[in-house]
Amino acid sequence: MRLNELKTFGEVLADDLRDPEFRAEWERTALARAVANQVIAYRAAQDLTQTQFGELVGMTQPAVTRLEAARHNPNIETLVKLAPALNIELNINIHPRKTSSKLTTKRARTTDAVSSVAFDDAEVLIAATAT
Repeated sequence: MRLNELKTFGEVLADDLRDPEFRAEWERTALARAVANQVIAYRAAQDLTQTQFGELVGMTQPAVTRLEAARHNPNIETLVKLAPALNIELNINIHPRKTSSKLTTKRARTTDAVSSVAFDDAEVLIAATAT
């Protein structure tokens, strides 16, 4: 098989999202992925190990590993530690699906690290951007 014949990430993801179990897990971990991407990008830019990053934000290395794995959504206390340490602004907006968000800023909607997840009755918009 040639390289140009391989599916892109978007194509593979679109296929996987047709599976209801996969879609449910993907939606459940949207916040975790957005935060993990910010943490990994910060560590890479600063050339920090997980242990060094953990010391910076007051977490253990295993906690950083779990955060970067994005299997579980971080709690509010973790987000409060991360925002100032990473110098990022986190915007998490939950609103009824039948309405548009009135509180989400245009900047939050256009940032690179945005994830929008639609549930049966609600939509969640997650944005993380450097301040």
